[in-house]
Amino acid sequence: MVDNGRREISSVREHAPAGIERRSALYGMLVIAYLFLGGASAGALFVMCAWSLHFHRNEHRYSRRMRLAFKSLLSRCCAVATLALAASIACLVFDLGTPERALLMFLKPHATLLTLGAYALVLELLLGMALSAANVFDKPHFGGKGKRALEIACCACSCVVMAYTGMFLADAAIPLWETWTLVGLFFFSALSTGFATVLLVDYSAQDHRLLLSFAQPLQKAHIACLACEAVFLALFLLAAWRNPAAAHSVALLLEPAMAANLAVGAAGFGIVVPLACEAVSLARMNSRSIPTSDALCLAGGFFLRYCIVTCGAHLMVF
Repeated sequence: MVDNGRREISSVREHAPAGIERRSALYGMLVIAYLFLGGASAGALFVMCAWSLHFHRNEHRYSRRMRLAFKSLLSRCCAVATLALAASIACLVFDLGTPERALLMFLKPHATLLTLGAYALVLELLLGMALSAANVFDKPHFGGKGKRALEIACCACSCVVMAYTGMFLADAAIPLWETWTLVGLFFFSALSTGFATVLLVDYSAQDHRLLLSFAQPLQKAHIACLACEAVFLALFLLAAWRNPAAAHSVALLLEPAMAANLAVGAAGFGIVVPLACEAVSLARMNSRSIPTSDALCLAGGFFLRYCIVTCGAHLMVF
């Protein structure tokens, strides 16, 4: 579906009016990967830290086996999310062209959304690394109140990063993206892929079935998140349809190949399938044993960003 989308973009470029060119140099696959990995990793860190705060507040109620299983999951999730966040930052640096340009945001900062995002990403990375070390090495000075403080700070920073992935585009003066609904859409999409990442990593954790049976509140929260994502996707599409300046982008979005990316990839894989799987699992009061819906949810998050970034940035008036 993505390859068909690229052919549609080439067709639009060939038939574009005079004065209009592709904007792929500014918003290419590196930006899409940056937004996807940054959102998913921030979402995973938020979900895992919030779950950890709740778990350890009531850990006296759980068996030793449950505590060990949760510790295994916590270690793996923090490590995976931190690595994904590092990859996201690497995509941003490579997209800027030279490392020197990235360093200038820290050496000579300006009050811009890009600077806010860069600082939030780096702070999130440092918090993720600290939590990974705390969970892997289990040092005394990393435990107790110190670790809880790190987790609270990570939750707050994760919210900024998840919101920033939408703010980054909404501030770019592109007609398709000039709507507040994009911030909400990317926030809940990032949170949804965060849930999917945590549940997916859980399948590799010690006693994963034990944790899955304990994760019903997590599944309920995921359902609420998916519902919010669906609402914001509808609001975003409605805002784009009503914006005359976004007509070129909407036309590309309605092309068969790109529409398939959006309907099947973003909406189907990213929202409908995970929502149905979570609802059926809760209705039957059993835990899922196949991580298919979580993998599809992650794929859907990528398709969502691909469609929105590609259709918004494919044209630029000089």
